Amino acid sequence: MGEGSKENRSRVIADRLRNTKHAEYMFIPYNPDFHWVLVALEMKRMIAYYLDPMASQPCDDLKEIVNMAIRINPPEKQKTSKREPTWVKVVCPRQPGSVECGYYVMRYMKEIIANPNQLASKFDGRKSFSEMEINEVRSDWIMLMTQLIITHA
Repeated sequence: MGEGSKENRSRVIADRLRNTKHAEYMFIPYNPDFHWVLVALEMKRMIAYYLDPMASQPCDDLKEIVNMAIRINPPEKQKTSKREPTWVKVVCPRQPGSVECGYYVMRYMKEIIANPNQLASKFDGRKSFSEMEINEVRSDWIMLMTQLIITHA
């Protein structure tokens, strides 16, 4: 989302909410202070699942931005009249070092898309992802970027 005011960052998310009418979840990767985290917003029940590969608490900045975006443009699919989501910190696999957070956030998204129950099951108690699982994300990323470069060259 880049630099900018909280209002500007909220508007980016609000615009995505407007264009995400049929999705069960909206993924919001966020990088506060050089560390990637993920919010998986469940649209129907208005639950913001917070996933952090270092198991920190969600920063107030992120909560304010997401809550403001929902006030600007509430999801159409919501089953509740709540104007702010319920925030749930998910126990999820933790990164082993200090530089894997981006790959972990991408792996979280991949796992949730394949099986949304991962959020409730706490990723089946896994403590971290295997090297093979992270390499799979790296490979997917390389394939996507290669496709984009070839398509737009």
